[in-house]
Amino acid sequence: MQPTIELPEAVLRKLETLAEREGATPADVIRRFVEAQVETNSAPPQRGLEVHLPLIPASETGPIQPVTGADVDAILSGDHLSS
Repeated sequence: MQPTIELPEAVLRKLETLAEREGATPADVIRRFVEAQVETNSAPPQRGLEVHLPLIPASETGPIQPVTGADVDAILSGDHLSS
C-alpha cells in the first residue's frame, strides 16, 4: 500500500533537494523519516531515571524528623498564620 500525502510546495522542494544530495527519491527520504519516528515512538519508555542532587551535610540540617499526622493537622489548621 502506498499512502499519499500532500505537502506545501516549499517542503516538497526541500525534500527534493535533500533527496538529490543523498542520491535518493523524495519518497525514500519521507519513508526514512517515518520509520525513524515510528521507531522512536515505539521504543519502551526509559526506566529508572537517575537524578543527582547536591547533598546537604547533616551538620547543617540536624536530624530530619518524620512528618506525623499531628504536624499536618497543625499546618492545615492555619493557627500559625497571622490574621
